[in-house]
Amino acid sequence: MADANWLPDPAGVHELRYWNGSAWTEHVSDQGRTGQDPPAAQFPPPVAAVPPPPAAPTAGGKLGWKDRLKQVADQGKALADQGKQKLAEQNAKRTEQWANDPSTLWFGESKNAATSAAGVSKARYRITKDRVWIESGLLGTRTESVPLWAIKDMDVRQAVWQRGNDVGDVVLNLEDPSYGASADMFTLTGTVEGTTTGQVVLDNVEGPYAVMDLLAPLISEARQKKTIERQSQYLHVNPGMAGAAFGAPAAPPPAEPQPDLADRLRKLAELRDAGILTDEEFAAQKAKLLG
Repeated sequence: MADANWLPDPAGVHELRYWNGSAWTEHVSDQGRTGQDPPAAQFPPPVAAVPPPPAAPTAGGKLGWKDRLKQVADQGKALADQGKQKLAEQNAKRTEQWANDPSTLWFGESKNAATSAAGVSKARYRITKDRVWIESGLLGTRTESVPLWAIKDMDVRQAVWQRGNDVGDVVLNLEDPSYGASADMFTLTGTVEGTTTGQVVLDNVEGPYAVMDLLAPLISEARQKKTIERQSQYLHVNPGMAGAAFGAPAAPPPAEPQPDLADRLRKLAELRDAGILTDEEFAAQKAKLLG
């Protein structure tokens, strides 16, 4: 019996179906994109693959150049098929993980024509209530995220060929480039591309306007919370600016306490008795105090 692996779908409906070592599962794959489709019937287990016989040697006991070339080509194809099956298996596990995560609001992948034709995805994306997550790379995987409060606005870019397939780019313009995900990623040739545009692009995703409609209220709420948080932090450091921060006029300084009227009259009488004030001056000051 064959070991667990991605093998040709016995029903012939999909390109590959996952055999777990004892039974056919619901996990299927077509051109590197995984999904779920429970088998409609009980199919017999796959037969363990038998390695092909070696090429016949030439009269001198050595392989001819054509046979060697074919052998190398067959080995390359076997390695490519093995890598494709491994990617499909990883994508299936990741898709299942995201689908079962209660914090996931949306997930998708880049439908780039060049990479999709090779059976792989240039990048995979996920939206949660506070972040946009990006997994990128063809030769390796890098996981990064962008906080929603760092997105100041967004737009959708669609080429003519994309509109017919409801595919497009969701462009997220960031408040500060340092908040965003690193834009460099591996290309098919193994080189690294980089940019400092202050943008994050969800490249070639299905239903781009639906994705933007989902993000709009989440971004608005996240930015409002961030503004309140920043104001609270500022007021904690500068408590005297509480009124100015919320547009309220500053309170006037408290007035100095006024001396008691009886006390002031008593002092005037003492000045009069000491001969410092005349009777006329005492009477004038007393009248002034009494209004």
